[in-house]
Amino acid sequence: MKLKTKIFNFAAGILATAGLTPAMSGCHAIYDDSDCVESYNTVRFEYTHNMKFADAFTNEVKSVTLLVFDSSTGKLVKRIDAPKDKLKDGNKLDLVVDPGEYDILVWGGQHSDHYAIAAGETGTSTAADFHCRMNRTEANGVSVSKDDLEPLFHGMVHVSLPYAAPSNPHEVVIPVMKDTNVIRVVLQHVDGEAVDHSKFDFSITDNNGWLNHDNSLRDANTVIDYRPWRTVTGSVDINTDPKPAPGSKADAFDMTGYSRAVLGASLAEFTVNRLFMSNNPTLTVTERSTGKTVLQIPVRDYALLVKGFYHEQMDDQEYLDRQDEYNMTFFLTGDNKWLSTVIIINDWRIVHHNVDIQ
Repeated sequence: MKLKTKIFNFAAGILATAGLTPAMSGCHAIYDDSDCVESYNTVRFEYTHNMKFADAFTNEVKSVTLLVFDSSTGKLVKRIDAPKDKLKDGNKLDLVVDPGEYDILVWGGQHSDHYAIAAGETGTSTAADFHCRMNRTEANGVSVSKDDLEPLFHGMVHVSLPYAAPSNPHEVVIPVMKDTNVIRVVLQHVDGEAVDHSKFDFSITDNNGWLNHDNSLRDANTVIDYRPWRTVTGSVDINTDPKPAPGSKADAFDMTGYSRAVLGASLAEFTVNRLFMSNNPTLTVTERSTGKTVLQIPVRDYALLVKGFYHEQMDDQEYLDRQDEYNMTFFLTGDNKWLSTVIIINDWRIVHHNVDIQ
């Protein structure tokens, strides 16, 4: 037996007698030996809080900011900013901290152009300092966002980290959820006329531009006026009489002999921050030449109209957090009035007879 091993075992015995262990003290602090290394932990990130219930972290999250806080003091112990190419296989990141109780906060995504998060100071900052404020422009007292916001992700867990050797690393899983949502609004004339997007103004208003470190709403007073980052006029080529062509099989992709129609449509695309059940985001479309309101609807309520088709047992807030894209098609009459009895949401046709519109 080597002399250094005898010395280490002797030291370990003294610590055990005193009610301590090398793991608790960090054996490198007792004896500088190659067998004694810093506690070896790994963090594994996952993004399964989506409508597919599948891990989409690799495809969707481009970077992470990892913030580690000592649970007893609440102070920042370590900050790691890691782009995706710095993560190990399996979306893992090494975390070297002493054994103990920690709170870990993650803000994910390449969001620096669109969100402001404090740099923080080790030993001083607390988790509450790392709130996330969406950038906006101020015009005539109105806060406006018309950017295609980079996807923003959030995660927070409390962990107890033991001493772990390299041969048996301790793994912590941190699930994240997506805070950004893409909303596409399509206007279509029921008579097939072209719809010129330049004749309409689109807006979504919500009070959701500032999030706390725990992803709760920080500022419920400031209204954000979201404007579309893309508008376009196009057409939809549809089959108006879905019957197989003579001599073709019923399931064949043979469109010969079908009746067809080309319908004009206008598309407006928005990216908005996290949707809250406590808020009432509102979509408004106005006719630019007259200022007349074409339609005005509560986005949250209409988004939830199709929740039952997916998971009736799902909590409403969970649905809003898992779903990150909403496609809404509205039909206009010849005089640009909303045909409020029928809309299409995420490919589901909704017949709605009792609606409040302006």
